[in-house]
Amino acid sequence: NLLMETIHEVGLPSGVVNLVHGDGVGAGAPLTSHPDVDLVSFTGGTATGAKVAAAASPQFKKLSLELGGKNASIVFADCDLEKTVEGVTRAAFLNQGQVCLCGSRVLIEDSIYDEFVERFVDSVESMKIGDPSDESTKLGALISAEHLQKVEGYVSIAREEGGEVLTGGSPCLPKEFENGNWMAPTVIGGLPVDSRCSTEEIFGPVVTIHRFENEQEAVDIANNTRYGLAGSVWTSDLEKGRRVAEGIDTGMVWVNTWLHRDLRVPFGGVKDSGVGREGGRWSLGFFSEPLNICLKQD
Repeated sequence: NLLMETIHEVGLPSGVVNLVHGDGVGAGAPLTSHPDVDLVSFTGGTATGAKVAAAASPQFKKLSLELGGKNASIVFADCDLEKTVEGVTRAAFLNQGQVCLCGSRVLIEDSIYDEFVERFVDSVESMKIGDPSDESTKLGALISAEHLQKVEGYVSIAREEGGEVLTGGSPCLPKEFENGNWMAPTVIGGLPVDSRCSTEEIFGPVVTIHRFENEQEAVDIANNTRYGLAGSVWTSDLEKGRRVAEGIDTGMVWVNTWLHRDLRVPFGGVKDSGVGREGGRWSLGFFSEPLNICLKQD
């Protein structure tokens, strides 16, 4: 509602922007299938994106789908260790991991694996959980009780798959917020790179960590998922950073940073992470139609 109030204050004519409240059944499905809707831009889960595409495609609507991700943070031995631990922690757990761009797989070069994991776990355990209105808070509650159950379920699956929970792994219920959907940030090691928890989007405060020995193995692990939205590479060798970034089958890669955004650049993914790009001129292209008019003069 605040967004709509701001749009009204700017002075856009009534009806240019409309806000419709509802769920996928009552609002989403009728909108995406309605013949008066010419294009659909959807941000959400891959399964829902498939339904949106199925509803829109028979009418040849323009589609832009920004869907799920299982993004890798690739850590090389020559990185700035302190800054990388801080950056990878933020990439893993911003907004409780409920961001499609979060680095939910941390790939670590073998020679620094033990040292990095020790520092990383310490960093994760130092994150303050609590009231989001407190500026010192780093983690809040998950979006719903149902989602908390889903995330807990994945931790159980990880244990069944042979994973070791290095920290977290259970709901975290501060006494003053014991009725909320709280969960401690969770780091899981020892999982095969093709396990469910290493390849499926959990969308919560859960990351898996994996070793690699060389660039090609890091790229192979990063690409070992049906998603291809984002990723990050951490190294002091920028040429290597570029080379590895180009090898990842994904729509966006950051080198020595994460979520550093310029809204003019293309935003979107490949494979099951979506269709199309938005941002800057890519948005202008999607939300408009080119028209070729040829006037012949005698």
